[in-house]
Amino acid sequence: MTVVAINMPQTKEMILTFIKTRGPSLPVNVAQYIKTSPLFVSAFLSELYREQKLLMSDLKVGSSSLYLLPGQEQMIENFTQFLNQKEMEAFNMVKKEKLLEDQKLPPAIRVAIRQIKDFAIPLKIKNEGNEMLFWKYAFTPDSEIELIINPQKKEEKPVQPPISVPSHNHQHNPSTQIQQLQQTVQPIQLEIKVDEKPIMKAKEEKPKKEKIKKKQESKFLDDLKDYLKAKDIEVLEQIEEKSKEFTAKIRINDIFGKQEYFLIAKERKKVKEEDLTLVLHKANQNKMLALFMAPGDLDKKALDFIKEYKNLVKFEKLKF
Repeated sequence: MTVVAINMPQTKEMILTFIKTRGPSLPVNVAQYIKTSPLFVSAFLSELYREQKLLMSDLKVGSSSLYLLPGQEQMIENFTQFLNQKEMEAFNMVKKEKLLEDQKLPPAIRVAIRQIKDFAIPLKIKNEGNEMLFWKYAFTPDSEIELIINPQKKEEKPVQPPISVPSHNHQHNPSTQIQQLQQTVQPIQLEIKVDEKPIMKAKEEKPKKEKIKKKQESKFLDDLKDYLKAKDIEVLEQIEEKSKEFTAKIRINDIFGKQEYFLIAKERKKVKEEDLTLVLHKANQNKMLALFMAPGDLDKKALDFIKEYKNLVKFEKLKF
């Protein structure tokens, strides 16, 4: 058998040249260009990423991320056809408006915008002591965002101090003019926290598992576990356990066979829309259906949410 030696530096340079010319690319495209197996190419791409010579998109084409050079981030928009319908709606909204307030978004868009990390960056903005979550279009300059948040600054134009012409009898003092100019500039009173960067993951990640907390004595938890057992609901993975809250991946036998769900159960007298949005977001991260359980009833907004997204999230009232 003939062993073909691979020149690693030369191969890496070929990959970088290809991506520089072609833009964001899939491993299979790179493999076709350098005429080697996708397995070898994936190893080279991972190494180039570790060396910070390449970036990797959060957007997936099939099951693969795109690899790109720094400066090519906005070119990922050429692949937005691979977003699902709600993600595409969220992308179009944030690109058009440039800044969106999280609480004013429809529930499905609030879920979707958290998935398009290449295009939407979360900002926490303090206004009169209250911290609000906004989503910024990733490619809008910060200076433009500041004008959107503080539009009166656009109207304020620096007042040019009169230019004094030195006479023969008076010496011109340039420091006086500088002081006058500085007095016309008012700082923008704005506090913005950037929570995340749009892309650049360390590796192809599975959703992070939260540490299981120490078991606490709780009648709610005891009753819940008895309820799950009585209904033949299998707990596949327990994620979090509190005195009045339980999070797990479960499997239920239904008429179509076994179905897996991401479950959040809480001791709530009234279930709100935010509860359902949270469990749906967590379920989407794990590519599962969502199930929320509570002994209380749905409020009006939560009831409307369930009716609209009944194929994605379920609610079960606990009776114990």
